[in-house]
Amino acid sequence: MNVPFRLLALCLAVLAVVPGVTTAQVAGEDPGLQDTLIVFESPRPLLENGGIQRPRDNAAGIDLLFSGSGWGFGGFYQRSLGGDATAFLHLGISGRRNSDEFENAWLGPIPVVAGKLNRLFMFPVSLGVQYRLFSTSLQESFRPFLSAGAGPTFIVSTPYIRDGQFYEFFSSFGQATLHTRFGAHVGIGSFFGTPSTGSLVGVQVRYYTIPFGGDGLESMRDNPITNFGGIFLSLTVGGMY
Repeated sequence: MNVPFRLLALCLAVLAVVPGVTTAQVAGEDPGLQDTLIVFESPRPLLENGGIQRPRDNAAGIDLLFSGSGWGFGGFYQRSLGGDATAFLHLGISGRRNSDEFENAWLGPIPVVAGKLNRLFMFPVSLGVQYRLFSTSLQESFRPFLSAGAGPTFIVSTPYIRDGQFYEFFSSFGQATLHTRFGAHVGIGSFFGTPSTGSLVGVQVRYYTIPFGGDGLESMRDNPITNFGGIFLSLTVGGMY
């Protein structure tokens, strides 16, 4: 009598653990009415807020500028337009001079540049578009691009020597004059590194055209500058967000 009883208990235990089979089926109910799926619900969303990182398309940073007139610096902000196009706003600050300006004379105890009349500074502002090249065939760590922009350029002139008087650098700004001209540029460059890190490093070569008009503006006597443009090399450091 004990053996059949134990066999019956074993069968009932097996039926209890088989998915989709319940005690109702043992009682003879229609098995088609039973749910054969076990659904588990997570106690929290599988992807919480911030779980998916949004692409870093926008950026801001600073530039170190080099040209035939020396070095300068600038800042920029860029915002994605979708796809491979990006709009940017750039401000540069640089001196402007003739290429042969070296201290080669003395005014009393002060070494000066013979024939130099004015110190010139330029502040080009550019609003433009940047277009990434070969985005589908190159890795994210190398992102070459073309750029073009236009905008006003503010040119500040301060006296260097006037009426035989030498003006110190800072005191000369009390006699400064401001000129505004329209300019444009085209450029080619590349950003390096992976955007997911949030850092931005790049290099770019720009060619500016900034015609002054008229007789130009003299840095050196009898050698006026009629176009404040030229080639600028920029090294970029910034961040993406």
